Parts: sequence; structure tokens; C-alpha cells
Amino acid sequence: MISLLCPTRGRPKQALNLYKSFIGTQSNKNELIYCIQEDDPSCQEYVSIFRENYIKYYLTETMPTSYLWNQMAINASGNLLTLIGDDVEILTNSWDEIIENEATKYKDNVFVITVDDGRNNEKSHGKYMRCPHPTVHKKWIELLGYFVPPFFMHRYLDKYTQELAINIGRYIEIKNVVFKHLKKDFFDDATGKRSRNWINYDKYIYENVSKRYFSKDMEILKENISQDSK
Repeated sequence: MISLLCPTRGRPKQALNLYKSFIGTQSNKNELIYCIQEDDPSCQEYVSIFRENYIKYYLTETMPTSYLWNQMAINASGNLLTLIGDDVEILTNSWDEIIENEATKYKDNVFVITVDDGRNNEKSHGKYMRCPHPTVHKKWIELLGYFVPPFFMHRYLDKYTQELAINIGRYIEIKNVVFKHLKKDFFDDATGKRSRNWINYDKYIYENVSKRYFSKDMEILKENISQDSK
């Protein structure tokens, strides 16, 4: 099973659209978990929509997005966990079977999987695809102690995770699965503006703090890579 973890805010209708694309394209039974915050003006609309459609969600106090992703990961049912935002639409049929097949590539379960975010496999870090929706096995979380690095608020989570995977040679790119990022449609709404308030903070952490943890995280992962895992 794959667990898609989605903190959402101010976008109840889009959260429902994401859920419909999730249900309409999967081949097997997976889970999409939402987290809504008590101070969200749309909170009651979310609760109504989620209950009506039997959608799993958590209601929590206001916290940085990194904290919410990590808390949802603790309670997720799937062995594979995917970071996802509410500004996404899943376009590829049987995406779950494709991801699960790639996940069997390494028996030690130390890897990061990325899919196309709808920007035509736009590259980052030179030759590598972008990684806005990383998928990891629960083993990754057991080793590092978190799903996404908790010292960031919202941004650079995917970049840090991607760089770890690249540096240990365990970055799996899936070009034929599209989780379309609808960033342009939601860039200027209240939630989009709110997340941009954290850019400078997260950039500072990435450039000045995260390197202290990166080497140790990479060492832990490398120690748990089996040479005969392929």
C-alpha cells in the first residue's frame, strides 16, 4: 500500500479534486490522508466534504508543514509514503502499480522515488528530475527518525531529501507517472502567499544549518545499504 500524505489549507474543493484523481487512477487500494488545521477559515467546509466522501483526515493545531507531514507518516498504513500537496492532480492510470514495481528495485528499501510533476521532467541538479513529491519506504523513516527534515518549515524538504538519495546512489526517476503540480492556479491564493512567507527562513536553514545534519544522515543511510540488494 502507498500512503499519500497531504496537509491542506484554504482549498477544500481542490482537496476533493485531488482525492477524485487519486481514486480514479489507482489500480489497488491505497490511502490519501489529509491534515487540516483548527485555525483554517475553511475548516468546517473541509470536515463536511471529507465526512461526506469518507475521506481520512486529521484535525490539528497550527504547525509548520514539515511537522504535519512527519506526524501523518507516523500513523500511515502504507509501507511506501509519498509527500504531496493539495495543489496536485494525479493524471496517470495505475500510478500505484508503477511506483510499487520500482520500489522492488532495492531489497534493503533505502531509496527515494520521484515522478513527473507535470513540467515535462524539468531537471534540477543538472541531469536529475525535480523531486516535489518524494516517495520513501518506512525503512527510510526508521533510519533517519523522520519522513522529511523537521528543521525546515515548508520548503527545501524535497531538495534535501533528493540530495540525500542522489549522494547515496538511490534516486529512482519515474518519467511515465504524472502528479501534475497546479502551482500557477494557486500561487496567489492565501495559502500560496502564506507558504512563501517561509522562503527566507527555509533558505537560511538550508544554506547554514542543514549541512550539519546532511553528512550524518548520508552516513546512516549508506551503512544500511546492502551490496546484494538489487
